Amino acid sequence: MGRQAGTDVYLLAEQLRARVPGGIGTHTRAILQRLSFLRSDFPEIRLHVVASRVKGDDPLEEFNLPIRRLPFSHEIFMRLSGTRIGLVGSRPGIYHSFSMLVPHVGNRSGLKVCTVHDLAFLSNPAFFTQRGVEWHTRQLKAIVDGKFPVVVVSELTGAYLMTTGVTSERIHVIESGADHLCSPDIGESEKFLRSLNIQNGFLLSVSTIEPRKNLDGLIAGYRLARAADPSLPELLIVGPFGWGSSPERVPDVHFLGHVSEEVLVGLYRSASMLVYVPFEEGFGLPVVEAMLNRLPVVGSQVPSGANAMEVVDPHIPESIAGGILKVFHDPNRRAQLCELGLARAGSLKWDGVARKHLELWRKMHQ
Repeated sequence: MGRQAGTDVYLLAEQLRARVPGGIGTHTRAILQRLSFLRSDFPEIRLHVVASRVKGDDPLEEFNLPIRRLPFSHEIFMRLSGTRIGLVGSRPGIYHSFSMLVPHVGNRSGLKVCTVHDLAFLSNPAFFTQRGVEWHTRQLKAIVDGKFPVVVVSELTGAYLMTTGVTSERIHVIESGADHLCSPDIGESEKFLRSLNIQNGFLLSVSTIEPRKNLDGLIAGYRLARAADPSLPELLIVGPFGWGSSPERVPDVHFLGHVSEEVLVGLYRSASMLVYVPFEEGFGLPVVEAMLNRLPVVGSQVPSGANAMEVVDPHIPESIAGGILKVFHDPNRRAQLCELGLARAGSLKWDGVARKHLELWRKMHQ
């Protein structure tokens, strides 16, 4: 009996092997979860997950998709990824990387596609390591020189990508979803807050600790707001350390590091507002995570926020402070932001994101 007609799609999940997967890791995990549920709707497409090997239990098993483990570690994979070596194999099919990593396929019958989340390394190279800038620059050159489709997570990223020489016909805008978090563990989050002696509410920020997230600016703006109104609650910053110098530790600002997803959602549910002021984002997942939990957002103008947030200038601490105080003291504005945010985030479903990817792969195969 011959092999069933159709095409194989190999999903490069290498970001999930990184020490700090970040927003791209969240995006990758969410889309793999939805794809695992939608396989029966697209029987002509056979999905496989591809990633470097890992010691011990493999978290990729949770997606119930066939896994191809490459014969080397994540560190070796990343060192070799700037070369022309066909790292992901040579089998016929479509190879989709959920990051800027351009898959080098060792066979002409292999089609490829990658996802560009942002081009911040071009506009703000100082916010990246030299090695990071060099790696992203090599991947961008491969994208510009190629003829394959490119998925972007926002119109903003798509427009920026076109300035580098990628034609509009190659660009497919598929925004990220918002409904990837689990239900909250209210008891555990309340216990967590008691351990910090937080009793009268708090402000929340969620991000990896790295230069472009502008945590120094966030803290400077918060301190100005707190000086203007000492009744302003404390600020909790959730997220792992990525790289760069650690932000200044000041009173009333708590760095919580990584917390469980159940606790994070509990914090979204009980915070006064999310304050999120990166210098640049391709999308901005914490914004829609907060909005879906009816939390008002004060932040820089990131694509995920649309018109549903109190926009401030991330370069000006006084602007950040003003946004915080305005939302804190104006219940009508808070209510308005909650409703706008819920409508915005409610429109962003990972089911739709996954279906758009499946349709793209189907068209590539035709």
